[in-house]
Amino acid sequence: MTSVLVTTRAFAPHADLIEPRRVRLRDRIVARLRANSLDRALAEGVPPERTVALALRARRLVEPGTAAALARALQRVLHDAVAPDLIAARMPTRRDAVRAAAGEIDDLARRLVAPRPPAVAGLAQTNLLVTDGTGPLFSSRGTESLVSAVRRARAALEIR
Repeated sequence: MTSVLVTTRAFAPHADLIEPRRVRLRDRIVARLRANSLDRALAEGVPPERTVALALRARRLVEPGTAAALARALQRVLHDAVAPDLIAARMPTRRDAVRAAAGEIDDLARRLVAPRPPAVAGLAQTNLLVTDGTGPLFSSRGTESLVSAVRRARAALEIR
């Protein structure tokens, strides 16, 4: 049986206590089904130990292969912006915006595979960047530009 560290309220209402909690099957299912909303919370800086679901999602994001997979996805986005694969089943990106942000996207991909471990908030932001079909990589309807979203994700990768 595995456990995660979660925050609980101690006797005083303003005091937080971090303690291990047993992970149940229900917790794992919730973490899988709510991955997008959990990524949003982690991307905004909510501590993973706030809930079991957040802790499980953070654990999944910091697994060794996740950062490399995100870096490959970003490199694929860059490649498709220059030489699109007409047969690919992937959702089309905003090629002009990707080409304009190519240097920033490449820097983000390189940081993901750098020897220093990335922060979970940056991993969550990057995952949302490459998976959210309504985000600036795929849609121009949002309020944030692709360049600023990539820069924000890159900055969030640094552990503070």
